[in-house]
Amino acid sequence: MIRAAIFDMDGLLFDTEVLCCNAWRTIAGNAGYAMPEDLFLSCVGLNSRDTRTRVIREMGENFPYDEFGTEARTWMQSRMEADGPPLKPGGTTLLEFLVQSSIPTALATSTSEKSARWMIERAGFTRYFNAYAFGSEVENGKPAPDIFLLAMKRLGVSNPAECVVFEDSAAGLRAAQSAGMRSVFVPDMVEPPGEVLARVWKRIETLDEAASDEFFQEK
Repeated sequence: MIRAAIFDMDGLLFDTEVLCCNAWRTIAGNAGYAMPEDLFLSCVGLNSRDTRTRVIREMGENFPYDEFGTEARTWMQSRMEADGPPLKPGGTTLLEFLVQSSIPTALATSTSEKSARWMIERAGFTRYFNAYAFGSEVENGKPAPDIFLLAMKRLGVSNPAECVVFEDSAAGLRAAQSAGMRSVFVPDMVEPPGEVLARVWKRIETLDEAASDEFFQEK
């Protein structure tokens, strides 16, 4: 029996992964740095701490990660101020369905609490979520299960098998699977490895495909 739903944010609810890559590419490029595409893709789903470690390892100790990170956040927010975060298809439909079905819902994102709350509020999504878990609140980021276990605890659920996690990244899917939860893959920028996909509970192309009682039946 499914008693709770947990959502990632970037690349799942909001089409922000591409926006983030464009921000970093623009800012780094203006400063004379060329950031390889596979570096961006390898950071999808990671928290800021692990992303920082990976980028500096690839780009070198002198790479001004913190300075560029501040500029990138400002660059992205300026583009979302007017119209809000760009929505991925089907998210609102699924979240409305979960509210109507009285299924508690949590957001579990590696994004900083300040940025995540701004995007959720700007999109008008605050009424959909009963609990939140942020990457800064856990010791280990995705693919460790910590953030999903924290979200489950805050929802008041004790059995991981009663939680379904919607994710777009390999790191997120691994985290959900390690937590013992049912993972649903919704494609975005990167196709996860075969061994990760082999363990997903279900795969859908857009979130609204899950907006039915039949979807949440055990299979």
